[in-house]
Amino acid sequence: YDAAFDSSVPPPPGSAGAPANTGGSSTVLAVLKTAAHPTVCIFHAAFKVLVLLFYFKGRYIGGSYTSTFIFTTLFAAFDFWTVKNISGRLLVGLRWWNKMREDGSSEWVFESRADESTVNATDRNIFWVVVYVWPLLWAFLLIMNILSFSFDWVLLNSMMLVFAGSNLAGYWKCSKDEKKRAQRWVESQGMRAMAGAMGLA
Repeated sequence: YDAAFDSSVPPPPGSAGAPANTGGSSTVLAVLKTAAHPTVCIFHAAFKVLVLLFYFKGRYIGGSYTSTFIFTTLFAAFDFWTVKNISGRLLVGLRWWNKMREDGSSEWVFESRADESTVNATDRNIFWVVVYVWPLLWAFLLIMNILSFSFDWVLLNSMMLVFAGSNLAGYWKCSKDEKKRAQRWVESQGMRAMAGAMGLA
C-alpha cells in the first residue's frame, strides 16, 4: 500500500496541496483576539470601508455621481452614528451628545470614565487610530479635488470631512487621557527638536 498514490490521504502541512497561510489575515485575527470587543472593532471600520468602496468606484472607476453621492453619504451617516453611539462607548468608555434645555438652548455633554487606563489597550488603539486617520484621509481627498478643480466632488468631500471631524472633536473633548498623551507627545517632540538644535541628539 502506497499512501503517495492515495488521493484520500490529505497532503502534509506545508506541501503544495495545502492552503497557503495568509499573513495579513492571521495578523488581523491575532490583534482582534487581544481586543475586549472584537466585533465592535470590526464595525468601527466596516462602514468606513464601504464608504471608500462607493466613493472610489464612483470617483475613479466609473458610475453615476448622484448614486455615488447618495450611497457614500448614507454609509457615512451609518458610520457616524455607529462611532458616536456604540464604538466610542464600548471601546473607550466615552460619550458625547447634544441636548436641549428647557429654555430652548442647546448644551453639549461630554462623558468619560473616571479611570481611562482600565480600557483594553487594543480597543483603545484601534478606536483612536481610526478616528484620527479618517478625517485626515478626507482632508487629503478634499485638497486633491480642489487642486484638480473637481468642485462637484469637493462638496461630497466636505460632507465626509464634517462627519469625520465631528466625531474626532467630540471624543477629543471627552478624553482627558488622550489630551494628556497628546501633550506628552508634543513635549517629547519639542525636547527632541531642542536637543537636535543644540547638537545633543
